[in-house]
Amino acid sequence: MTVVDGPPAQDPPRFAMSLTTLPSGTRVVGVSGEVDIATADVFGDLLLAALDLDHPHVVVDAEHLEFCDAQGLRALTAAADLAEALGGRVTIVNARPLVVRLLRITGLCRRFAVRAAAAQPN
Repeated sequence: MTVVDGPPAQDPPRFAMSLTTLPSGTRVVGVSGEVDIATADVFGDLLLAALDLDHPHVVVDAEHLEFCDAQGLRALTAAADLAEALGGRVTIVNARPLVVRLLRITGLCRRFAVRAAAAQPN
């Protein structure tokens, strides 16, 4: 039997974000992994940076968001406050059932435009 030592297997990143501006001017923040106490501040900073008078709307693509705690909800709420002050809104798209449920339980589903992810075929 031959044993080959190699680099340890890498876990996928626990958290990643992206910011894209669509041709319409709408800014899309993509988020993947977990938004929690360790990552919520940087997530919130990007959301706030995406908003200004010329871009009062932001879309959060939550397709790859696996977990969001109270600090993540705080970041989303802060972004919603700024967006509303600028005459815009935060929209959450591709939300997984866990995220939709969290927003419903907390009552925040009324604060954001939420579009659930399409059901996956079996």
